[in-house]
Amino acid sequence: MKLEFYRSLPVYASADIVVCGGGTAGAFAAIAAAREGKDVLLIEQFGSLGGTATNGLVTPVMSTHTPGDRQCSYLSKELRDRLIARGSGDRGGRLFDPLAMKFELEDMAQEAGVRFLYHTFIPDVIQEDGTVEAVIIANKSGLSQVKGKIFIDCTGDGDVSVRAGASFNKGNPETGINQPMSLRYIVDQVDIRAWGEFFEEIKKKTGVSLAAGADPDGKSFYAHCCKGNPVTLTPVFEEAIANGDLTEEDHLYWQAFSMPGRPGSVAFNCPEFFTGIDGTNPEDLTQAQLNGKKAIRRQLAFYKKYMRGFENAYVSEVAPMVGVRESREIVTDYVMKPEDLLCKKKFPDMFCQSNYPIDIHGKSLKNIANDLVPEDDKPWYDIPFRSLLVRGIDNLMVAGRCLGAEFLVESSLRVQHSARSSGEAAGIGAALALDSGISPHAVNGADVRSIMASKGAEYA
Repeated sequence: MKLEFYRSLPVYASADIVVCGGGTAGAFAAIAAAREGKDVLLIEQFGSLGGTATNGLVTPVMSTHTPGDRQCSYLSKELRDRLIARGSGDRGGRLFDPLAMKFELEDMAQEAGVRFLYHTFIPDVIQEDGTVEAVIIANKSGLSQVKGKIFIDCTGDGDVSVRAGASFNKGNPETGINQPMSLRYIVDQVDIRAWGEFFEEIKKKTGVSLAAGADPDGKSFYAHCCKGNPVTLTPVFEEAIANGDLTEEDHLYWQAFSMPGRPGSVAFNCPEFFTGIDGTNPEDLTQAQLNGKKAIRRQLAFYKKYMRGFENAYVSEVAPMVGVRESREIVTDYVMKPEDLLCKKKFPDMFCQSNYPIDIHGKSLKNIANDLVPEDDKPWYDIPFRSLLVRGIDNLMVAGRCLGAEFLVESSLRVQHSARSSGEAAGIGAALALDSGISPHAVNGADVRSIMASKGAEYA
């Protein structure tokens, strides 16, 4: 009955490759596939690309912790250069302005010929006999179908894969609980020089010089303060908590970063939430927005009262997208296991290399270096192309943080460089499948990597 109803809906559009979700992975998948000459339609719930990096205000890009910090993505290098050219990124490719990234990703996609469908959700899928015929979309026009030959699930939560019947894992296997979520924000009109001088005064008073500093030019800075890890700003937070101006949870995870091209702006990686943290539960997402905005106003008042440089500061942006670190991990042809990460396993169909640490958030942080004895003398693990192929569904791929990896592995590869590389690999892999008239499951991942490298992706 459901299939009959869905098939009766009007066909809104069709494409060779339908990319579901325009976040970090989805934008890269769509651009890469379109540059391979394919007709690509990208469906996105917001009105811009970049997902957590832009709508979630997640900056900076984390290091791969590999020699040369190679990103394993030619599009990542191009995006870095475009951001630098407009004064909105740094040479290392890590710091960036989220708004500028929205512009650049959109330009790159339009130049490649990607078709867009913004402000659109995907509530269900038409799948039969292991093949996805169409995704059902919902927008201002109502319900309709989008047909495609190959679909790439870049929703972050594996929504399309689950609707298509794919198996998945979710949460810490020991507790069933997901990693904490965050709601990030930006504060403008901060006197960075004065803030840096405040840091130095605290350092002289306490003798603790750790995790707080600003360059004399006032353009770049970094500050971090987490309970249980004493740093320069610890006594400032403790005083505010004792006075009732902050909560204990405000102190559990707090970070501040500079953004190139935005003097006087501070990007905050907080507040973080430790209950109600299921990124697939709309009630939890709603509460994160409501409670997060209250916490943000409390934190701004704290800066103004306890820190120098915030006298004229104001909150200029609150992320419209909740920062979800982990929800579902889709079961793929190969699901990465903890020993793959810890022993630095290498795969013949590798598309990405990383040695980013195990990074599990919570009321007590678990940040573990990947330092077991590797298979070889190469200090990184590989991500295989098979982890992008949704098991049991012929024409469905997955990219981004919900690709095939167990919880502990996902805590390492959920960051932007892995998401970018996975999207690029999925887009190129889908194009190769269409060129050869085969399923993506039959594509040789080594060929995908070869194309990525030929276009400028760097590998150690």
